[in-house]
Amino acid sequence: MDREFKSHRRSRGAEFIKRNKKPLLITILIIAAVIACAVLFTNLATRQGFDTSFLMTRDVVRIGLRTDIEGFGGKDENGNLIGFDRDYIDAVLKDLLGNQEKMYEYYPITSQDAGGAIKYGNIDIALGLLTTGENVSKTKGFTLTEPYYTDDVVAVMRADSRVQRVPDIEATSIGVINTAMSVDDLKQYLEDEKLNFEVERYADYESAMLDLEAGRIPAVIMPRAISRQFQDAGYRILAEPLYTVGYCIMLPTGQSAVETEMNKTIEKLKENGTTLALEEKWGI
Repeated sequence: MDREFKSHRRSRGAEFIKRNKKPLLITILIIAAVIACAVLFTNLATRQGFDTSFLMTRDVVRIGLRTDIEGFGGKDENGNLIGFDRDYIDAVLKDLLGNQEKMYEYYPITSQDAGGAIKYGNIDIALGLLTTGENVSKTKGFTLTEPYYTDDVVAVMRADSRVQRVPDIEATSIGVINTAMSVDDLKQYLEDEKLNFEVERYADYESAMLDLEAGRIPAVIMPRAISRQFQDAGYRILAEPLYTVGYCIMLPTGQSAVETEMNKTIEKLKENGTTLALEEKWGI
């Protein structure tokens, strides 16, 4: 009886499709056409927004770069800004602007003053370990691209510590460089791993180093790029990373069209090997 019912139901379904094949096909084609038109109009609007953006209309593009992160940003003997971020944004702009006659000016910034420099019109674009997150105040409210570089989040400890993994830390609290990454992301990691640590926030490296050295905090969490400065100062980085964080290009508020075009270029540079080549060049 059950087999007969299923057979009857399949037969009715096949008959329905047969009788309505043409209307169904027309409906599908109409839906596909509507979607295609929507995508086309969206792309046209984005392109129009990009064509009227500061990148296309200004003769000078001002770029802010950090100069205190090994591999990512520094200065050569002549004071010129160099590093992965400099080469990377040059590759992005070359892809976006082609052979347009533009003058590029590069300014040294810190991650903390990047937002203010953009807000008050001193620079147009900023790079320098800039991450997203509701509680990352230095990037909140600005337009940010998709990450162009993914970095490990690691734990830094005193050189004499024998701890090998964060879960092995015997303490009630750990620190975090909250100006470099999202505290909420760290808290989510701790919750997922069922680790019951209080999180102490540090806005600068010096305070974190002082508390590590004094034993007031057993470990400080930060992106690997920053941890190299601690390593150079004699601290130890745990081998096992906690999770990853992405660095983004910061733009003025309301530059969604530029963001969209830059995101396309970021993906293209990953696919064609440019990003990897620059990472290898700068040893990051």
